[in-house]
Amino acid sequence: MAVYKPSVEARDPARPVTIGWIGSPSTWSFVRTLIPLLERLSEELNLIIRVVGAGRANVTNSRFEFLDWSEDKEITAIQGMDIGIMPLPDEPWARGKCGFKLIQYMACGLPVIASPVGVNSEIVTEGINGYLASSGREWEVAIRRLAADAELRAEMGAGGRQKVVNEYSLHVHGPRLAVLLRKVVDDARS
Repeated sequence: MAVYKPSVEARDPARPVTIGWIGSPSTWSFVRTLIPLLERLSEELNLIIRVVGAGRANVTNSRFEFLDWSEDKEITAIQGMDIGIMPLPDEPWARGKCGFKLIQYMACGLPVIASPVGVNSEIVTEGINGYLASSGREWEVAIRRLAADAELRAEMGAGGRQKVVNEYSLHVHGPRLAVLLRKVVDDARS
């Protein structure tokens, strides 16, 4: 968690709340169903929608900010968000996704909103580090709640960061991996 961490720069309170998504052109399709909602709420609530890695999607709304993905700018792009999202359809391929996007957001101290599909339901602790949303209405309620409350975003972001440090970090899994590798070597020698 030494690399993925909350931004050290203080958030400018005059800057609009930024909802962010990071992924690839192939997974951008999961966000498409939310575009009308995101467009409406971005205008109504003065939000910025940051999209990283989707390429130049066919969205002309000026409140959408499209950034190219690059390894050296990935963390900074996430740190510039206030809320991370991970919509997924409830289908076999999506159920097998690992939730890495949520872990990245949470490691950077962001609250998250995600579809309760696959491992997302294990990573997101409802009301502690984010919200799980199945319907358009649930997405809207979660976005409105987080966009309106900087203190709630900070609390949930800290809760998410703590969960990642405690459950997904190299600090936790490194010693476990070392024990496993020692056992494999010992078993091979026997």
